[in-house]
Amino acid sequence: MRLPLYLYLTLLAPAWMIAQNDTEWTLEEAVTYARENSLQVRRLDNSTELARLDLQQSKNNRLPSLNGGTSVNLLLGRSIDPTTNTFEAQNIFSQGYQLQGAVTIYDGGLLRNSLRQSEIDLEAAQTDAAVTANNIGLQVANSYLTILLSQEQLTNARVQLELIDTQLANTDAQIRAGSLAAAQRFDLVAQQAANQRTVVELENQVQLALLDLQLLLELDPDQDFSIVNPVQDFEEGDLFADYDLQQVLNSARQTQPSIRAAELRRTSADLAIDVARSGLRPTLQLFANLSTNYSSIAKDFANPDDSNAEIVQGPAVPVLINGEETTISSFNQTGVVYPNLGYFPQLDQNFSQGIGMSLSIPIYNQNRNRINVQRAEVQRIGTDIEVSQAENQLRSDVERALGDLRAARQTYRAAEVSLNAAQQAYDATDRRYSAGAANSLDLTTAANRLEQARVELTRSKYQLIFNREVIQFYLGQELSLN
Repeated sequence: MRLPLYLYLTLLAPAWMIAQNDTEWTLEEAVTYARENSLQVRRLDNSTELARLDLQQSKNNRLPSLNGGTSVNLLLGRSIDPTTNTFEAQNIFSQGYQLQGAVTIYDGGLLRNSLRQSEIDLEAAQTDAAVTANNIGLQVANSYLTILLSQEQLTNARVQLELIDTQLANTDAQIRAGSLAAAQRFDLVAQQAANQRTVVELENQVQLALLDLQLLLELDPDQDFSIVNPVQDFEEGDLFADYDLQQVLNSARQTQPSIRAAELRRTSADLAIDVARSGLRPTLQLFANLSTNYSSIAKDFANPDDSNAEIVQGPAVPVLINGEETTISSFNQTGVVYPNLGYFPQLDQNFSQGIGMSLSIPIYNQNRNRINVQRAEVQRIGTDIEVSQAENQLRSDVERALGDLRAARQTYRAAEVSLNAAQQAYDATDRRYSAGAANSLDLTTAANRLEQARVELTRSKYQLIFNREVIQFYLGQELSLN
C-alpha cells in the first residue's frame, strides 16, 4: 500500500522551506524536480500529449476535407485523347488536375461521440498522469525519509559513542586511582569498538541513501548533494484527535485521482458504444470537385492557318434530277493547318466543376459493426468492475489508515512508558556504578536499553505523525506539519 509514502510526502514538504545552500534540497524541491524530470512522468506527459492530439483530430474531423492532385501520362499507340475522348493512333502526352472537397452531413453520431470520447480520454490521461506524479513524489519522499532516519540514527550512534568514550575515560581514571579493578574497562572497550563500527556502518548507509535519492532524481552522482534536516514540534492533542470513518471515506472519494480516472474510463466506454453503433447507420456526404486537363495533340480550331488553303473539286458524279441526267461534284478545302493548343489555354478551356451528394447505407459487412458494438458493451462492463475495485481499494486504504493510526497511538504510548522506565533504570545503574556497586557490563547494558527506547520513541512518534497526516490527506486538507 502507498499510504506511508503519501504520508511521508505530505509530512515533510510544506513547512520545511528553511535557509539552505545551493546543494541542500528540501523535500518539496526534490518532489517538484522529480515530477518535472522523471522519465516516468515524462512518458505520461507524452501519453497526455498524444491524447490531446487525438482530441484535436476529433475536432478537425468535423471540418470539410479538400484534396488536390495531378496525374501525368504518356500514351503509346492507339489511345483515347483525354481532351476529346476519341481514339487517336499516335503517342499522346497528357496531364490532368483535380480538386475535390467533401463535408459530412450525417454519420450516425460518429463525429459527435468521437469528439466527446476524446475529451474524456484526455481528462483520463491527465488524471493518470497525476496519479503517476504522486507515485513519483511518494518514491522521492520515501527515499528522503530514509536519509532522515539514517541521519538520525547516525547522530544517536555518535552520541552513544561519545557517552561510552566518557564512561571509559572515567573508568580509566578510577582504575588509576585504585578504586576499580582493571577488568572493569574491558566491557567498555568492547562496547566502544561496537559503537565505532555502528557509526561507520551508519555513515555508509547515509551516503548510500543520498545516492539513491540522487539517482531517483536523475542527478549526477558526482555533484554535491545534501538535504535539509527539519526539526518540528507537535502538539499531542493534534496527534491524538479522533476521526470518523464515514467522513474520511466520503472526503476521500472526492479527492482521490484513482477513483476519478476509473470513472472517466467508464464514461469513455459509454461513448465507445455510441461510436460503434454509428457504424450501423447511414452516412451522408456533400461533395464538390474541380478538374481540367491537357493533351499534347489538342488543336486550336478557333485559329486555323489557311494561308495555303485550296478548294479542290472532287470527281463528277452522275445523278438524275427531275428525270434529267446531270453530274454533281463535291468541293473540299485542303491545306488548312490547325496549330496545337497551348498548355494554359487548354487548362482554361477544359475546366469543369461538379457538385453532388453521396449516401452510404451499411447493409452487410460480415457483421463487423455488430461485433464492434458487442465488444464495446463488454468493455463497458469491464470499466464498471474497475470502478468498483477502485472504490473497494479506497475503502480498504482508509480503514487501514485509521487502523494504523490507532496502532501508532498505542505504540507511541507504550514507547513513552518504555523510555521512562529505561531512563530510570539507567540513572539507577549509573549511580550504582559510580558507587562501585555495579560493573561496566551493567552500565553498558542499561545505556543500550535507554538508547533503544529513545530511538523507538522517536520512530513511533514520527509514525504517529505520518499516520495522522494520511487521514488529513484523505479529508482533503492541505498536507502540512504547521
